[in-house]
Amino acid sequence: MQKIKHKAKIVQVNTNSVEAEIEVKSACTQCALQNACQMHEVSQRKVIIPLERGRTYHKGEVVEVAISLNEGMLVAFYAYILPLLLVLLTLFISLMSGTSEIISGICSIIVLIPYYFGVFLKKNFFARKLNFKIIDKE
Repeated sequence: MQKIKHKAKIVQVNTNSVEAEIEVKSACTQCALQNACQMHEVSQRKVIIPLERGRTYHKGEVVEVAISLNEGMLVAFYAYILPLLLVLLTLFISLMSGTSEIISGICSIIVLIPYYFGVFLKKNFFARKLNFKIIDKE
């Protein structure tokens, strides 16, 4: 099974989990001209990773974490693809019903408010579905 891997730094160790900080880099960070254009982007993401039995980690330790490709695709689907389809479907239906273009556009954007609120309410569901694992110590 293919995996999406990232380097992470452990920021907190609990009894049954660790909190790791992943440095997410845009594709621009690999470019030789990144300092000239100032378009590169780096951000930090924190994830909670359940501990495997018999494994110990320390604060500040650098590890490699991974998530399966299927889980990554699930995230992309709920974060990008489904909202896009929802916006396009709302826009298409409202235009076909004779609503003006401005009102149709506003409605298609407003439909995202309950969608993302629902995603927020289901965050525990997504937390159970998305499992990062520590695969290697540095």
